[in-house]
This record gives sequence, structure tokens and C-alpha cells, in this order.
Amino acid sequence: MKTVRKCMPALIVALLLLIQTSAVFAEPNPDVSIVNPVAGRTIYSDNLLVSVKITAASSVKVYVTQEFKVVNGENTTVGLDEYQKADKSETAGVAVGSAESFTSVNNLSFYTKKVEDVKPGIYKITVDTVDAEGKVIYTNSNLVEIMDKGANPEDPAVLDSQQQSAAALFLKNLLKIIFKD
Repeated sequence: MKTVRKCMPALIVALLLLIQTSAVFAEPNPDVSIVNPVAGRTIYSDNLLVSVKITAASSVKVYVTQEFKVVNGENTTVGLDEYQKADKSETAGVAVGSAESFTSVNNLSFYTKKVEDVKPGIYKITVDTVDAEGKVIYTNSNLVEIMDKGANPEDPAVLDSQQQSAAALFLKNLLKIIFKD
């Protein structure tokens, strides 16, 4: 009984450290922003432009996965709303390309990657901030829905205004993120 009482403080400290460490993983890095694509947006394209802003010297790994809802053991493409309502145990992700590492030595850097030949579906952009040993200390992620280019409105005036609006929104978000401090 005495040994249990002696070990109790050490167990409590270990438990608190474990809880504190797991809380770090749940938080996104405040120095990392996924500028493009904007979370929750629908993109009508067959490629995906990923842009990440980093405002402190750090190392990151950027990767893209196509997300599915698992139905009867099969990966099924669903819409963003249905995917977000699904339980984690009902979802699966498949890597698109390989993870790429980037190290920023400045207080303002951008990482950009073009992912080509994407199929319609849900995509998750994940940016892991890693320490010197390669251990993940923060994770930032966005979900977007890719639709076939042909599903976009055919009216050139509508298409042109949507492209201008998307470009203006991207520029506005980029400026907000850059100058928010």
C-alpha cells in the first residue's frame, strides 16, 4: 500500500503530461495558415492549388488526401456535408502524391504546391508543424470539395464573374492573413 502511495504523484504527473501533450496535437499552429484553398469551399477544377503562409521560422510537412465515406467496406465519394456528418470510424483518406517538407527561416514565407489531375470528391489539406526530431507538434487542416469542371455553370458571363469573385476572395483572404497582426 505504501508503494502505491509513493507512486501516485509520479502517475499523476505522467497523466497530466500525457493530457497536455495530446492537447497540443488538437490545436492548430497560430503561425501557419492554409491560405488556399479556403476551407469548406467548392472548387470546379481538375487541379488544386495549395498555398500555406508561415509567419515564424519552422518546419512543416504538407500533404493532401482524398477523403471518402466507407459504406459496406467500400470507399464512397460523397458531398462535403455528408462527409462532415459521418463518424470518424466511417471515413477513410487516401494520399494524393507524397508529403512534402518545407522549412521557413524567415518570419514570413509561403509554400505553394499544385496538385494536378484530381477527381471530384472531398480533399483534406494537412500541414503538420514538426520539431527538430520530426515529431508533429501542431496540425492545421482544411476540407474542400472538388467538382467536375463541367458541373460549373456554362454561361460565360456567370463563369467569368465567379472566377473574378474567387480571385478577389483569394486576394482579400491573403491580405487579411498577411496583415492581421
